Amino acid sequence: DLSNVGSLLTGTGFKLPTIDVDDIQIGYPNMMVLMEHLGRMGEGNACLNRKERVGLGTFVGAACLYDELYSDEDGEDGDGGIVASAQIIYGIAWKEHEAQPKPLERGSATHKMTDIAVTKTKG
Repeated sequence: DLSNVGSLLTGTGFKLPTIDVDDIQIGYPNMMVLMEHLGRMGEGNACLNRKERVGLGTFVGAACLYDELYSDEDGEDGDGGIVASAQIIYGIAWKEHEAQPKPLERGSATHKMTDIAVTKTKG
């Protein structure tokens, strides 16, 4: 839930959080290549009671199911493959600092907005 990201930022003292999300889809030739990429990214099972290795039958069965559910017949190269989806979440917020300029009090302006003239230059 994206509100959790905003709550995390405000809970640590940041203000005016802005959250954005990109949904991307990445094509892979098969699940074996996908799993290799996930492993090289450091993704894995974080459970304490996990098995050290998954059996070949389990892995091949999962690959067949993934191919059935997420096949990419419309792929760029036309040879099928599978599609993996990912969300990239961006969060930005501000934190006050004593050196940061403070806004002037309301009504303390020395010029009016109507005094600003817009001139056109010939180019």
